[in-house]
Amino acid sequence: MDSRVRGYVFQWALLGILGVAVIATLWHFLFFLTAEFAVIGAIVPVNDSVWEHFKVILYPMLIFAIVEYRYIGYHTNNYITAKTIAIFIMLLLIGTVFYTYFYVAGKQIAAADISIFVGALIIGQLVGAWVMTFDPLPKYFNYVAIALIVALAIVLAVFTYNPAHVQIFFDSAAGIYGLP
Repeated sequence: MDSRVRGYVFQWALLGILGVAVIATLWHFLFFLTAEFAVIGAIVPVNDSVWEHFKVILYPMLIFAIVEYRYIGYHTNNYITAKTIAIFIMLLLIGTVFYTYFYVAGKQIAAADISIFVGALIIGQLVGAWVMTFDPLPKYFNYVAIALIVALAIVLAVFTYNPAHVQIFFDSAAGIYGLP
């Protein structure tokens, strides 16, 4: 990949940080803006648990990726795999850093939550862009990536409607698991 295309990929990664942040902000409130329409809960957060906030990464990233693909997808290597890696890195960072600070601080801090989201978004986008600059990976990586995204979407939806009674599914502000 030549340096001009590589630069273009990283420009889109930076644009993606802003684009995904905007989409995610709107996504965060969609459940309540739809008068708590239960069906939409499969793809938008229904409460303020960590689990539900994983949807604020997955779906805005997928929306931005669809738009972005039109401009850089054909000019890069490993696009689908790179986006999948970016999403899973973001989810792992958010979960790990949130619970680390939560157990140290003993409480949830909104500014810390937002900072964790933004930090994970930056790191995920940059790692995804970096993977796009690799030599082409075997084609089956794309199939595995798609399967992982579909599995993630299914698991997120299933546990929205049937949450286990463990911390990751608990909205401490509302005192609920899953749908209100």
